[in-house]
Amino acid sequence: MGKRIWLFFVIIVLTLSTGCDTLLSGLSQPKPVGPSLDEISTLSALATEANSTPTLDLSIPLMPTSTPFLDMIGQGGEATDENSSAGGINATKTIMPGEIRITGITKKSAGVAQINWETSGEFPYGYKIVYTDQQTYPTYPENTFTSIYNSNAKAGVISYVPDRIYYVRVCRVLVDSCDLYSDLGIFAFAPPTATPKPTKTPSKVVVGGTTVPYDSTLTIDIIKSASTGKAYFAWTDKSSSSKGYKIVYSSSSQIPTYGKDPYFYIADSATRSAYVDGNSNTKYYYRICRFDGSKCTAYSAVYAFTFPSYSITSTADSSTITISSINDTATGVAQVNWTASGSFPNGFKILYSKTNSLPTLADSVTVVSDGSLRLGSISGDPSATYHVRVCKYSGGECIVYSPVVDFTFAADSAVITITNLVDNATEGSIDLDWTATGTFTNGFKVLYSTSQSTPTYENASLLAISDGSTRTATVVGSENTHYYLRVCKFTGSGCGVYSNIVEFTTQTTDVVLSKDGVTPDTYNWSLPGGDADNADGYKLFWAENDSTPVWTSGLSTQESATASLRTLTLASPLSSGNYIVRLCVYSAASGGSCTAYSNTLEVVVP
Repeated sequence: MGKRIWLFFVIIVLTLSTGCDTLLSGLSQPKPVGPSLDEISTLSALATEANSTPTLDLSIPLMPTSTPFLDMIGQGGEATDENSSAGGINATKTIMPGEIRITGITKKSAGVAQINWETSGEFPYGYKIVYTDQQTYPTYPENTFTSIYNSNAKAGVISYVPDRIYYVRVCRVLVDSCDLYSDLGIFAFAPPTATPKPTKTPSKVVVGGTTVPYDSTLTIDIIKSASTGKAYFAWTDKSSSSKGYKIVYSSSSQIPTYGKDPYFYIADSATRSAYVDGNSNTKYYYRICRFDGSKCTAYSAVYAFTFPSYSITSTADSSTITISSINDTATGVAQVNWTASGSFPNGFKILYSKTNSLPTLADSVTVVSDGSLRLGSISGDPSATYHVRVCKYSGGECIVYSPVVDFTFAADSAVITITNLVDNATEGSIDLDWTATGTFTNGFKVLYSTSQSTPTYENASLLAISDGSTRTATVVGSENTHYYLRVCKFTGSGCGVYSNIVEFTTQTTDVVLSKDGVTPDTYNWSLPGGDADNADGYKLFWAENDSTPVWTSGLSTQESATASLRTLTLASPLSSGNYIVRLCVYSAASGGSCTAYSNTLEVVVP
C-alpha cells in the first residue's frame, strides 16, 4: 500500500515541477522537463502491481477517466457501474413490495401513444416503459424502452408505427434493472385516412333468408388476431353515440342482438377500437351498435371472425389453486375462498367478469398480495352472475389459474319509497321526500326526466345524494314542465334498487294558490296576464297522506270553478289528515287537460 501511495506522489510532484519550470523560465521549452511517456508507462505498470483493495482514504481527489455514457431513450441500454462487482461483497437482493397496473393507452398525436398507470409501493428510481411489436412480454433492457425518472409519474409516451400491434409493460427501475412489471397492455392505432370517395352502400343485407337493416354510417373496419384469445376490433362512426357502444356477438346466431346475446360495453363515445376475447378455433358473428343508455339505436352490418386455434401452454410451475366457496358478505359484496399448494411470493389475483367466461387481468381484479392468504373479496351488481377464478401472480402476469366458478350475487333487500313531492319556493324546482330501509354506503341518485316515463341511471338526468342518511332533495327544473321522478340506491357505478315512479308538473309563474285565513276549506287564487278569465274554468284537486296528486278527468278528489271565479269553498270539509292541494287551469279540448298548474299547498287538518 505504501508503495502505491509513493508512486502517486512522485507522479504529482514531477508534473507540478514541469509546470513550475515553465513558469519560471518564461520561455517555450524545446523538450519537456517532466517524466517522459516511457517513464509514466513504467510508473503505471508498477502501480498496477499493487492490486490489493486500498483501506486508506486518500485525501487527493482523483478525476474519473472513463467516458460518460449517454442514456438514449428507446435504444435498449444504460450505463452500468463497472466497479459494482469488483472486489466487493455480493449483497442479498430483496424485492420491495409494490404493484403497477396499466389503466389506459391513448393516441396522443400521430405516431405517439400515451401510457397511463397506477401503482402501490415505492419507486425511488422511476420507471421504464418497455414495448415491442412482437407477441411477447417485453422486458428491460432486452426490448425498446422509454425512461421515466420521476418516481411520482403516472404516465409516459412512446412512439409507434400505425396499424401495427404493440405489447407494452411498465416496470420499476432499481439502479440498472427492473424488479417489478405491470400487466401486459396491447394496442394498435389505425393510420390517418384520406377523405374516402362516396360510395353507395345498401341499407340492408340478407342473412339466412332474413332481411337485416343496418346503418351504413356505422361500420366495422377490421377484426384481427392480437394475441392468444384476443382480437383487435376497430370501427368507424360518422355520427355519434351519447352513451358509447355495445359490441354484440354470438357463435350461434348470425344476427347478434343486444338484450339476448353477450356483449362488450365501450362507455367512451370517442373510442374507435377495442380488444375482444374469444375461444380457440371458434367463429363469432359481431355487430356494433350505438347505445343510448337503455337500448341500441342503430346497428352496423354483421362481421364474422374466427379465432385461430390455440392452447393454454402448460407451465413448469406445479402450483394448484381451487376455489372452495364464494359467499355473500354484504349487498353486492362476496368473499372468495380457495385452497392452494405451492409457493406464492407475489400473491394472487381474483379475476371476475359478467361477460368473459374466462376472466383475465383485463377484467375486474382483486389484488391479494399476501401469498399466505386464501381469501379475498369481490364486488358486483346484486342479482347478477359473474365468472370468477383465482390466479397465481408473478412477473406482471398470471401463470397458474384455478378453474372458473360462476357466482350470483344475492338480491338487494333495500327498499326506497318516494312519499312526498311539492313545489320549491323557486318556481320550476321540486322538493321531494322518501323513506329508505337498508344500507346506502354510496348514497342515492335522484333520477328525473321529461320524456322517459321509466327513468333509469342510463336515460335520465341525475342528482347525486352522497350521504346515505339523507331522505330529502330539491330538483331544479323548469316551470310548467311535466317530470317523471324516482330515487335509486347508488352502487358506485350505477343504480341498484329503484323507488316507485312519481309524476309532477311544476308551477306556472304567477298562478298562485292560497288558503283563506278566515273561512275553513276556502281557497283563493290569482292568474298571470292581468288576471284574465280562463274560458274553461278551473279544477281544485287534492290528495291525502303527502302523496302529490296528478289531475285526471276521473279524479274523485276535485271540485270545479267557473271562469270568473277566483275563490272556492269545498262542498265537503276535508277530514282529519295531511293533504296536498293544487289548482289546475283547465282546458276542455282533447278530452280535458291542465294548461297550467299552481303551486302546491300542504294542508294539515287536525
